[in-house]
Parts: sequence; structure tokens; C-alpha cells
Amino acid sequence: MKSIDNSNVNNTEETQLLKNNAVNNSDTSLAKSGGYNSIVSGASSDSNNKPKLDPITKYNLSLSKGPILTSLWLGSFLSALDATIVAVIMNRVAEDFNASNQKQWIATSYLLTNTAFQPLYGRLSDIIGRKYTQLIVPFFFGMGSFLTTFSKTLPQFALARAVAGIGGGGISAMSSIAVSDICTVKERGMYQGYANIFYGAGQLIGAPIGGLLIDRIGWRALFAFQVPMVAVAMFLSFTYLNIKLAHLPPKEERYKWKHLSKLDIFGSITLVITIGICIVILSDNGLNRMVLGAMGLLSFGLFLIIEKYYTKHQILPLKCLQGSFGYASLTIIISTYVIFGEYFRTPIYLQVIQNFTVSQSGIFLLFPTICVAGGSVLTGRVLKQSKMDLEKCSYQLIFYSVCTQFVGLLMLTLLINYLHIFNSNNTKPGVGNIFHELTTVDFSWKIIFCIATSLVTFGYASILVATLVSIVHTVEKSQQGSITGLFYLWRSLGNVLGTSITLITYENNLTSKLYKFMFENPEQHMDYIFTIEEYKALVKNSGYLRSHFSKDVVEELLAVYRNAFVQSYIPNLLICSVGVVISYLLMRSYKPQHKTLLHC
Repeated sequence: MKSIDNSNVNNTEETQLLKNNAVNNSDTSLAKSGGYNSIVSGASSDSNNKPKLDPITKYNLSLSKGPILTSLWLGSFLSALDATIVAVIMNRVAEDFNASNQKQWIATSYLLTNTAFQPLYGRLSDIIGRKYTQLIVPFFFGMGSFLTTFSKTLPQFALARAVAGIGGGGISAMSSIAVSDICTVKERGMYQGYANIFYGAGQLIGAPIGGLLIDRIGWRALFAFQVPMVAVAMFLSFTYLNIKLAHLPPKEERYKWKHLSKLDIFGSITLVITIGICIVILSDNGLNRMVLGAMGLLSFGLFLIIEKYYTKHQILPLKCLQGSFGYASLTIIISTYVIFGEYFRTPIYLQVIQNFTVSQSGIFLLFPTICVAGGSVLTGRVLKQSKMDLEKCSYQLIFYSVCTQFVGLLMLTLLINYLHIFNSNNTKPGVGNIFHELTTVDFSWKIIFCIATSLVTFGYASILVATLVSIVHTVEKSQQGSITGLFYLWRSLGNVLGTSITLITYENNLTSKLYKFMFENPEQHMDYIFTIEEYKALVKNSGYLRSHFSKDVVEELLAVYRNAFVQSYIPNLLICSVGVVISYLLMRSYKPQHKTLLHC
């Protein structure tokens, strides 16, 4: 990692940094001129130690924010709306295609391309500019939504979702990158909070809309609705997103191979292949994992060779994965793993175990969604008003937020494990004693459930804002697009790992436990003899459970389903506990006596 010390910058380095809108003076003068924050936002200091903006930064800050933010946040809103709708209707869509045992592909097909293309957009926006990158992103997202509308089979649905994921991978990243260009560092946390309100609004509306409208107009219309909205966002971006970057060459030079080679095309291709293979291995048990694993190792080996020996502009700067940024990267992956595992598991639990309708399960997602917006705004306000150094404050918020997530996840695990199905009189003494008297007919378990899921989402929202502010505060201006893209790559990795591993863990446990219960332990159901056809039907279609069996048999089977859900929580708890340790190390890594700009 190359660090540029603020107290020891020679003339050559200073000239280069001035070109990148990041001027370094002594630590004393930094403190008087608005400090480190003014450097990162593109300011220099005059003789009176007052912040003085360079022309390009002044131009970007003077851009009309309304239309720009509308285009960016409309994309974020649609992305959240789309994700929430899919999470809520996933079980129903799988049943429509008679493929409940492959429901993980409904989510992971989108996440596969979303993650694989994630690191490209930050670097691409640094190479060709913000506007044209922002136009590419919604184009693919809208095209995928259009194709989803006409899918006839689950593979077609998954392929269309994969196309949407190519664009979806850049929506949040480009929003954060562009907002960083048109506002100051102190404002950055608040604007991220506002952005998360729109994202949260998409989640808030998506949950009930997905539930209420799927029975009235069908899920196809839900995706078709997004297409004209994407067109509006593209028009606003084309008209108003005129951000200037000091390090960009003139337009006639911008699209020549000499400049485009900075995108690290071969490194990008091998990275995309590696990530894609890993996701496929995690998402499907029916494939030859040995062959795929060998292909993944070969692709990753080529990626390392290209990055180390052949490219000058790395798509994934390995030197940056050290120190505080390395800790922050791992924390983001873990936090996102936890939240998206819960995000897709909760509707399935409510619909299968509690027999809630799609719309009822969507309502349960309203409360954690509100906490996403609340956590974002509260964290942004704390960072804006805090007199503590922004880097130190961000790291402390990250640690406490991961702890909050762990508490919420532990509450959910205990609640689901000890909550009685129907009105059983059996009790389980032990650590979950505070839950063991609850039954599904009680209202109190719903309150506890909402509180627990809200803690998980509140912690996640706080981590996102605090980490983004720390990036803007510690990364050189010309590299902020690429590093922000990396941030969203970690977020997408956590997203796809959390979704796929959580669902696969649940499905594998369910398949195994159902078989043992139905055929290897007949003493547990002396009054009923199961058939292999019933077993296959249960695995493929969860709706078969209540439509075929009597209430007594359903209660016995639901106990098996509940155990499978509890087992899916155990890896998440362990991983979240690791996140607590890593975020603590991040907090301890802060060194106030030595200010540096991260340059990879």
C-alpha cells in the first residue's frame, strides 16, 4: 500500500496530488483549514488557512442536485423495490414453476452477475466518466426486468434476472460515487442517509406490493412496471449528470485503447469467471463441484498472475487489502452476509412455518425496512455533528453496529427454536427459557420477531454509512470511484454468499431431516405411513404440506421444517461473531498521530 504522508510531501508528489484535487499540507494547517476533510473533497488552503475550492470541485458542487439525485435515487428505489418483491414472491414463483427445491436460483442468478460485474463500474466511471457509466447501468437493469416479464420457465426467469443483475451491480455504487462528487465530506453521511431512505422506501413498498398484487395482477406485471421508470432515470442522468473529473483526458482521447486499457480487461474477465464459478458451486448441489472447483482455481490463478505481473492498473488492488481497509472490507462482507441471509429466509419462514400469506409476510418486512432508513439517517447525523475525527467515529460506529446485528440474530435463533407450533404443551428448558412459553397464537412473539429483525437491519444500515464516509475521508480523490466500487463488491459478495449459503443450508438440512423423519424414524409418526412420492412432492413444492396432510401430520412435519431453519442460523451466528472480532480490530487500528491518504 502506498501512503502519502501529509507532513512529508515533496514537490513532485504535491504537483501530482494537485492534479487529483488532493493537496497535502502539514498536519497543523490541515486542522485549521477544515483538515483532512477539505483535502478529500478537493479543497486547498490559502494564506489565511481558509478552505479554497479548485475550479472543478467548485463546478461539481454547483451542479443542480435535484435532477441528479432524482435519477440516482430513483435507480436505488427501483433496485430495492425489485429485490424486496423477489424476496417476497420467491416461494410463490418457485411453486408456479413446480421447482421449490431450486428456489435459490431465483435469487442467486441476479446476485451472480450483480457481484461479478460489481468491481467494473467504479473503475469504469474513473476511466470514461460518471455520466456514460451511469447510462450503462440502468440499461441492463431495465432490459433484465423486461425479459423477466416474458419468462415461461424457471431457467428463463433466472437468465432474465442475471441480465438485470449486470446493471443492478452498479446502481448503488454509481449513486454513492456521484453523490461524493457533488457534495462535501461532512455532507456525505447525511446524503447517504437520504439515499438509504429512498432505498428503504423501495423495500417498504416492495414488501406489501409484492404480496398484495401477486394475486391480483401477477408477478409479471410487477417487473414490467419498472421498465418505464428506468427510462426516466436514464433521461435525467443523460441531461443533468455532467460531473467533471480532473484526471480524465479530453473526450477524443477517452475511448482510445491506451486509456481504456486502464480498465484491466483481462483481469476483469478472470475475476468475473472466478466469482461466477464460486457462486454456482454454492448455489447448486447437482453440478460437478470438482470440475468447477478446478476451473475456479485456474481462473483465480490467472487473475493473480495478470494482476501481479502484467497490468499497471489493477481492478482489485491487492495492496489495498491491508490494515484498516482490509478490516473494513471483511466487516462489510460479514454484515451483508448476515442481513441478506435473513432477508430471504424470513419470508420463507413466515409462509411455510407460520402459514402467512405473501402479503402478510411482506408486512413483517416493513419494520426492519424502516430501521434501515432510520439507522442511515441517524448515523449520518452523528457523523456530521460529531467533533471526533471522522475516521475514528466511523470505526467505533461500525463496531457497535456489528454487535447490534449479533444480538438481533441471536434473538431470532432462540425465538424460532423455542417458539411452539400451534399450541403445543411441550417445553424446552435451558438458555431459551424466556421464549419457551410462547406459541404461534400469541401476539408477543411477533413483537420480539420484529424487534430482532430490526436490530439486524439497523446495524447493517449504520455500517454502510460509516464505511462509505471513512472511504471518502481516507482515499485520494482520483481513486474514490474504484475504491467505492470495491466497497460494493464486498457488499455484493456478502449478499450472494449470505443468500446462497443460507438457503442451501436450509434446503440441505430440510431434505435430509425430512427423509430421516419420514422413512428412518417411523416411531415418530406411528399413525401415518409416508410414501416416496410424498417426500419428493414436499421437496419440490412447500405448498404441498398443508394441502395434502392432516393437521396432526402437518404439526409433526413443521417441527422438522423448524429444525432445518434453526440449523441455517448456526453458520450465520458464527460468522457474525467473527465480524464482531474483526470490527473490534478495525476500531483499534485507528492511529490519530499519523494522517495518510490511501493510494493504491
